[in-house]
Amino acid sequence: MFNQTLKNFSINFNALNERNTVSSGDVLTGHLSFDLTKQTKITSIAIELKGKAEVHWSTGGGGGGGGRRGRRHRRQRRHYSAKLEFFKLRSVIVQEHGAVEVKLQPGTHVYPFTCQLPPGDFPASFRGPHGRIMYSLTVSVDRPWHLSKDFETQLNFVNRINTNQPVLQAPLKGSNNMTLCCLWCASGPITLTGRTEKKAFVPGETIKIICDISNASSRTATPKVRLLQKQFYYTHNRVSMTMAAKTLASVTGRPINAHTSDVQTEIMLTVPSNASLSISNCSILAVENLIEVNLCVTASPDLTVLFPIILCDTPVNAFSPHYILALRQYNMSGDVKKFMLGYNPINSSNTFTSGDCVTGQVTFELDKDCKIDSLSVKLKGKAEVRWSEHNGQHRRTYHSKLKYFSIKEVIIQKGHGKNLPPSFNGKWGKIVYTLEANLSRSMRTDKKAKAYLTLVHNVDPRSDPVLMTPQGHVTEKKMLFTSGRVTMDVHIERMGFHQGEGIKVVASILNRSSRDIKPKYCLYMKQSFFSKKKRKLYTKDVLKEVGDAIPPSASPTVTRILTIPPDMEPSILNCEIVRLEYRLRVYLDIKYALDPEIKFPIVILPALRVSEEQHHQPAYPVYGSGTFANSYMSGESSFLQNSTASGPSAPPPPYETYEAYPSTPFSGKY
Repeated sequence: MFNQTLKNFSINFNALNERNTVSSGDVLTGHLSFDLTKQTKITSIAIELKGKAEVHWSTGGGGGGGGRRGRRHRRQRRHYSAKLEFFKLRSVIVQEHGAVEVKLQPGTHVYPFTCQLPPGDFPASFRGPHGRIMYSLTVSVDRPWHLSKDFETQLNFVNRINTNQPVLQAPLKGSNNMTLCCLWCASGPITLTGRTEKKAFVPGETIKIICDISNASSRTATPKVRLLQKQFYYTHNRVSMTMAAKTLASVTGRPINAHTSDVQTEIMLTVPSNASLSISNCSILAVENLIEVNLCVTASPDLTVLFPIILCDTPVNAFSPHYILALRQYNMSGDVKKFMLGYNPINSSNTFTSGDCVTGQVTFELDKDCKIDSLSVKLKGKAEVRWSEHNGQHRRTYHSKLKYFSIKEVIIQKGHGKNLPPSFNGKWGKIVYTLEANLSRSMRTDKKAKAYLTLVHNVDPRSDPVLMTPQGHVTEKKMLFTSGRVTMDVHIERMGFHQGEGIKVVASILNRSSRDIKPKYCLYMKQSFFSKKKRKLYTKDVLKEVGDAIPPSASPTVTRILTIPPDMEPSILNCEIVRLEYRLRVYLDIKYALDPEIKFPIVILPALRVSEEQHHQPAYPVYGSGTFANSYMSGESSFLQNSTASGPSAPPPPYETYEAYPSTPFSGKY
C-alpha cells in the first residue's frame, strides 16, 4: 500500500567535482523528493550515512559426491568472513513532536539536506569477488504502525592522498638478467632494465615504461608489460587470508633479435578508467597494483621485473608546488559546463538500422574564452559476454568481446555494418551501439558525453523463401500401461514472424487412448554465449497456453493463435559470441505418460512500421487454403487414419541458411 501512496522517490546530490566522487570531511548537499497520492501521516524522515567493509570466502569442499567419502569431503568446507564499520551517522529531516502530528498533503514534496562525512583515513570504495568496501546514504521514511521504508544510494568514496610527496613523484627502476644453458653449453647473458617516470598514477592515465635490453643469446626475446592487481582478503587480526589476482591491461613490444645489445624500447600502457584504487588502510581488505615487465624468450623461463605502483584519485604532477597551485586556480576560473550529446530520432520507435544517417548536436557552455584542441564524435558498436564457472576450488571466468566499428563521424555511411546484429542485453552478454562526443583541451581533463542507440533489422520475410516456407510435423505416442495411441499432426504457416504478430498453429489430434489429453503450447527463448570454445546457455519460457481437453476416441482439428509479445527481443543469429533463438513447442499433456511433442524453429523479426503494415500481404498461401494436400477444416474429424501418409511438402531448410543469420560452429539440442 505504501508503494502506491509514495511514488517517484529520488535522492539528488549537488556534485562536488566532475568525477562525482566524495572523500572524508566533504559536505554533501542536495535534496530528496517524492510524490504522495493521498494525505499521509509521517513519524519521521531521517538520513543515515554509513561506511563499512566486509569479506567472505570459502575453502575446501565442493560437490564431494555421495557416500561416506563425499560426506567427509563436504564437512571439510570452511567459510571465512569479517566485517568492519567505519562510521554510522544519522540526521533527522522531519519528525513529529509530542502530540503534534506530521500530515503531508498529496503532491510533490522536496526536502533539501546537508550532511558531512566524518574526517578520517578511510579506504576507497571497492567491490571484488570476495569482499567490498561501500559507502551509502540511506533515507528512512517512518509511518505509524508501518514498517520503515528505506531508500539507499551508493557514494563513490575516494581516499585523496598528498601526491606531492617525493616518494610518489620519484621514478622507479629495476633490473634482472639470466644466462641460457643447454647441457655443457651456455649462451651469452640476457639483461633487462625497466623504469617508469613516477610511482603514482590515476585511472585512465598512460604509463610510459622504458626498457633497456641486451640479448646476447641465440634466441629471440619479446618484451611484454602487464598491469596486475592483487586483492587480499583477511579475517580479523589477519588470522586467515585469501588472494585474488587479475590482469588489468597488457601490451606487447617488438621482438629483440638474437645477438643484439643496447636496445631501448618504450611501451605505453594505459590504466583502465574503471580500475580500482590502491587500498592499504583497511585491516581486512587490501588492493595492490603492480607493473610486470617480462622478457619472453623462446623455450625458456621469462625474465621478469616488478614495479609496485599506486593508483590514486589525485593526479601527480612533476611541476613545483607553486605552479601546481596556479594551474588549479586556472582550472577553477574557466571550465566547460553542461556538456551534452543528443541525436535526432528517425522514427517513432527511436531505432536505427544499418545504413541510416545519425544526426544530432553537441551542446556545452563556457565560463570564459578558452582554446579547444579538438571536438570529436565517435560512433561505436560492440558485443560482449562474460560468465564464471566453479570447478572445485577453482573459479574460471569466460569473457569475449567483438568490436564491429568505431568511426569518428556523425554520419554512418551506407554500407557500414551491413550484417550487424541488433541491440541486445541478455543474461551474460550484451550488444550495444553508442554515440560518443569528446572535447579535448590543453592541460585539462577531456569532457565526454555518451548516448546509446538501438539498432534493429528491418527484415521483410517476403524477401526470403525460407522465412515464408510453412512448417509441419507428425508425431505418434504409444501408451505403455493402457491400449491405444495418440497421434498429433501440427502445422504453422511460416518461420518468420514480427513482434506483436500472431502465430497460427493448426493441430490435428487423434486420441485412440483411454485418457483425456490436453494440447499445450510454449514459446521459449535460448540465449547462447560463446567464449574460449565454451558455450553458456540460458533458456526462458516466453509464452504458455493450454487448450481444451480432448476425450478418448476423438479426432478434432484445433486451431490456436499465439500472439508474440510486442516487446520480445528479435532473433540474433549473426553474432559470433551471442546468439538468441526461439522455439515453439507443441505437446500433449497425458497423465502418467511421457508427453509427445513437436518443436519448430521461430525467427522473431522487429515490428512492422505503419507504412509497411499497410502493404504487407502474404507472399505464399497460408495453411488451410490449399498449401498442403492433406489440409483439415477446423472442427471436422478428418484426421488421416494412416499416420505414415504423405504430409506437407518437404520440410523447410534450417534457418541457419538464411544469409542475414549465418550459422555458428556451436549447436545444441535444447
